[in-house]
Amino acid sequence: MARKTILEPGRTFQEFSILPGFTRADCSIPNINLETRLAENLVLRIPLLSSAMMSVTGYEMALALGKEGGLGVLPVKLSIAEQSDIVCSIKNYEMAFVEEPITVRENASIDEALRIVEQQGHSKVPIVNRNNVFLGLFNYNEYLKMQVSRNEPITKAMLNAEKVLHVQEPGLTVVAAREILEEKQEHYLVVLDDQQRLVKLAFKKDEEKIKVGVAISTHEGWEERAEANLAEGADLIVIDTSDAFNEFTGNVVSRYKEMERSVPLCAGNVVTYEGAMYLMEKGADMIKVGMSSGSICITQREKAVGRAPMTALMKCDRARKEYMRKTSRYVPIIVDGGVACPADMVIALSITDAVMMGGYFNRFFEAAGEKIDENGKLTTDEKSMREVATWGEGSLRAMNIDRYNQTAKTFFAEGVEGTVPYRGRLKPNLKRDLMKVRAAMSNAGCYNLEQFRKEAIIELNSPTAAYIIGSAHDVKTK
Repeated sequence: MARKTILEPGRTFQEFSILPGFTRADCSIPNINLETRLAENLVLRIPLLSSAMMSVTGYEMALALGKEGGLGVLPVKLSIAEQSDIVCSIKNYEMAFVEEPITVRENASIDEALRIVEQQGHSKVPIVNRNNVFLGLFNYNEYLKMQVSRNEPITKAMLNAEKVLHVQEPGLTVVAAREILEEKQEHYLVVLDDQQRLVKLAFKKDEEKIKVGVAISTHEGWEERAEANLAEGADLIVIDTSDAFNEFTGNVVSRYKEMERSVPLCAGNVVTYEGAMYLMEKGADMIKVGMSSGSICITQREKAVGRAPMTALMKCDRARKEYMRKTSRYVPIIVDGGVACPADMVIALSITDAVMMGGYFNRFFEAAGEKIDENGKLTTDEKSMREVATWGEGSLRAMNIDRYNQTAKTFFAEGVEGTVPYRGRLKPNLKRDLMKVRAAMSNAGCYNLEQFRKEAIIELNSPTAAYIIGSAHDVKTK
């Protein structure tokens, strides 16, 4: 008989609901802060990381997610040179102007500007007349605070030109724009010509250094890989192994901490109280939680090892709280796997500090997987893209034997290869989904993620309740 049998069933994110809390008048979507601190020197504007999967995170994904304030983790299956070259390119990415920005005319409706926001992800849309003369700016976040219908004229929701930071200097350089933004402490700058016509835009967030992480294994060569990427400015080193509750991972954590590097180390994956406590006691700066819950993972099916993601998160959080009581050191948790949509993010963020996702990001244009048209053929034409190739690190295609503690002789697949539906560009989808996360936090009466973790109340639903409140029912939907 097994040493211990747990009869309480494992739980997933979809089984829980957030209960509404008291919401103050200013606890509205634009005022919700999604910033998360993963280490003293690693703060993300949004609590999202892309998985260290070959089909997900390459240069394009790491750059796109990094520009939005998240962090891409480059897979260990890339060569050391490939990883470090991408880190170098991302850390040296320069602020650039938005040339020929998408605009709307002064006789347009607010709805027209909102469609641009929804389709392109831009939160600021310039308003111009027929001669491209700059009249004002539609600011989506400011619009959310207004009591104005989307059918109203755009002029009712725009900031007039005189209230927007602008210069009449069409030849303005990036360096000069950066200096103006710094001096004026503004987030954006509109550049006009001598006749007040719109030329280009500059945004302060594009000046910030983009953050990027890299995965290492517990096998020989990990130190060389870590050193090469640290030299190029990597912001996070991630030990990426399917099961980190072992001596190999503990030794890597101990050795890395002896190197006395300022860049934090994330160790994972674990799914038990004991596994989480082991890595924290070894000195991991943060831990990664999840096993067998990813959409492409078949570890549970092949060898019956794994744990439901919400249960894993709760058990590791219990270890974290006990460890903090003993040491006064708070160890952030990153949940990895089983999060597929904004509702899952919300439930996960009631416990975790950040969410790592593969399948979610795999669907975007910037994903590393090949794009496929409706006829099943590879395509580079964005308009014809219908699916994106995906494969797990434990699949026959990736054959990441180091991650699964296998050898070439003992290898069997613990992941599958397939496709996911194409969703378009990352930026507009991400902004729309994070608005839903902010809306849920507003319902809970919480202004930021730290408060959300402390004060949010989640409730387990019965299967019948989950069906009733979790989706439309008793109606034929269109």
